[in-house]
Amino acid sequence: MFIKKIFNNNVVLTENEAGREIIVMGRGIAFSRRVGEKISSSDVERTYTLSSKGMMEKFQELVASISSEYLKTSNEIIDYAQSFLECKLNESIYVSLTDHIHMAVYRIRNGIEIRSMFLMEIQKFYEKEFLISLKALEIINRNFNVEMPEDEAAFITMHIIDAQTEFNVPIANKIMQMIHEITNVIRMVCKVEFDKNSLPYYRLVTHLKFFAKRILTEQESADEIEDEMSLMVQKKYPKAYVCAEKIAELIFTKYRYKINSDEKFYLTIHVAKVISKILEEVKIYGRNKKICWYHLSHIKFS
Repeated sequence: MFIKKIFNNNVVLTENEAGREIIVMGRGIAFSRRVGEKISSSDVERTYTLSSKGMMEKFQELVASISSEYLKTSNEIIDYAQSFLECKLNESIYVSLTDHIHMAVYRIRNGIEIRSMFLMEIQKFYEKEFLISLKALEIINRNFNVEMPEDEAAFITMHIIDAQTEFNVPIANKIMQMIHEITNVIRMVCKVEFDKNSLPYYRLVTHLKFFAKRILTEQESADEIEDEMSLMVQKKYPKAYVCAEKIAELIFTKYRYKINSDEKFYLTIHVAKVISKILEEVKIYGRNKKICWYHLSHIKFS
């Protein structure tokens, strides 16, 4: 193998026997070497052959801008995750997770802490992936001498979930179809149009992505929300709850999946939040805003 590009002392770009570009990693593999020089296969500890040209370009750009320690840490977590789940993750996780770890370490070292809005849901509905992510925090803390908050485990869990979903393109397409169907129910029942750039809409779609994956992969959730809490949410957000009921009807009719009170509880909250954002926009901008919002008091449920 001959060096085509040096990213740092431990990571270089080269080619395999078929003439395809690959990234290889090894301790000191590029030390005192130049482009065009030969490297021994015995010096290679890890090889990256990403099938997507676009993903390979992103990976090269990332590797060139960070310490190889982040790549090693990401490798350790991905290897652990694949062993724990007994499945191969989509290659995109080498880019997304490595980049996330780099930014997470930067944030924590600079006193910037981001809270996860989905921590409780992720712990409940993705127990295996969350356990992996708690292990990932141990690895990150050890390798970078930091103390990551539990919220970071929720973010890492999302990367692991995405890597499982994207590996199965047909499921990913079905997930997007279900999200489209559910958001259409909200639009029609609540008579609203979404601001797709808003944070509440992003949170809603993120929740629906996990929700749809559970249904399509037949991962039933435990019904653990207390009746008192569920009733409190129904009383506080009656219109959003009616919308959640309509979504439940759609899911049962089309997918033969019965949504339990636990899932309906979370759907109600997310629908209520995104509609509250609409009400806020009406109050601030009025009805002449580019996207026409309907005041919540005008919403009629059939």
